[in-house]
Amino acid sequence: MTRSLICLLCTLILNFNAFSKDDFFVFLPESDKKQLVHLRVKVEGGNAAFVREGAVGLPFAPSGTAFDSKKERLIVSGRSGDGTAAATVEVGPKGEIELLGTKTLPHPSGYTSVDRTDRFFLTVNYRSGELATYRIGDDGLVGEKTFYDKVPNKEAHCILPTLDNRYVYIPCVKLNNALFQFSFDDESGELKPLTPFNANPPALFGPRHVAYHPSLPIAYFSNEQHLGVSVYEIADDGQLNDLQFATSRPRQIPYSKSEKSVNASDIAISPDGQWIFVANRDPEGLEDCVFAFSIGEDGRLTLRSRTNVGQIPWAIDVSPKSTHLVVSESGEQKLSVFEIKSDGSLELEDTIATAGRVRDFDLR
Repeated sequence: MTRSLICLLCTLILNFNAFSKDDFFVFLPESDKKQLVHLRVKVEGGNAAFVREGAVGLPFAPSGTAFDSKKERLIVSGRSGDGTAAATVEVGPKGEIELLGTKTLPHPSGYTSVDRTDRFFLTVNYRSGELATYRIGDDGLVGEKTFYDKVPNKEAHCILPTLDNRYVYIPCVKLNNALFQFSFDDESGELKPLTPFNANPPALFGPRHVAYHPSLPIAYFSNEQHLGVSVYEIADDGQLNDLQFATSRPRQIPYSKSEKSVNASDIAISPDGQWIFVANRDPEGLEDCVFAFSIGEDGRLTLRSRTNVGQIPWAIDVSPKSTHLVVSESGEQKLSVFEIKSDGSLELEDTIATAGRVRDFDLR
């Protein structure tokens, strides 16, 4: 009887640990423990559950992550003493991770990305407005600086090349409200300001993060102060043309730098191009939520649902098969996975604790 129970238990464990075609991986930096954590999201029978697979130690406190286009190498960045470090981690077929090496950067980072050719690592710093590009070597390590400049405004929040790799937009939030436009040379890594340089978002919209439509020349920006999404058509010359300003919910009080209030954080688009998700953060803990917008054939948005989530949803992302949304609920130091229902609403599937506040992660 005992042997039968042991065999049954072993079988159940093996079945649970077996990989399925619907599983996906999460890679998140834990600054407090100076490590990159590898999780698997086990999807079976429509239900999702986190499985902790492993971690790799880093010689600095990581905060940001950026995958290459093949999602085989991940560049993890963060503060190292008074400077900035960038580590390259190789990701295997089953999500296993191995540290390839670490480099010190001459300028502060913040939001980071890898261009579509996998030849350049791009950074922008929130506090200073400094932006830089670095050449990525054949070994995957971040190498020489290829470009450096500053945008006119501080509180610069994002740097991510368009899908055709020709343009980069840098949004600035709060009273620094701006949306700076650059062309990107993927041979040299150089960024050149477009004319006009600023797309001039409406006053106090506070564009924060960007997501690109998978098949249309359209950019979507989460608006930190406006509490919604700005939809722009990308012209052939890279200029952003207003297409729509979609509101998640009207702001109850005017924005004031001296007062804490509800603000939007991250934005994510489903790989199938059907949904845009935007997270709202509430310092009072009353309106932490994720809004879902359906995407029309012309790229315009329609608000479909609102789902309450844990405190301070900082980062969000959609699974590769567009079936689940992962949310970093930084105020509660946890990560949650939600099933995306047919109407865009979210159903909580599982939660896992994190070491400290996670403000960035990547999926594969």
